[in-house]
Amino acid sequence: MLNIEYANVTIGKAQQTNQIVVKGEITNRAGRHYSAVASRIVLFIKNIPIANTVFVVNGLQNGATKTFEKYIEELDYDLVGKDITRFDVYPESVY
Repeated sequence: MLNIEYANVTIGKAQQTNQIVVKGEITNRAGRHYSAVASRIVLFIKNIPIANTVFVVNGLQNGATKTFEKYIEELDYDLVGKDITRFDVYPESVY
């Protein structure tokens, strides 16, 4: 089983554009080193998914924590950012 943890995940507005940006930390507790960890983010308004994308963190050593930042280009923060009610972040694959 993959023991990848996510912490301090926030959804906000990008500084230079109206895009939504998801930021947080990813920690490898799997007991082995990974060259790359692909994770999926799904954003919801109520129970309706409005964005579904993957980001990759490279070089995640065993026990290490790295920050990540993923821009959601297709969504305008001013239009939907404040309506997002929840999100899911989970590992999709590792190698």
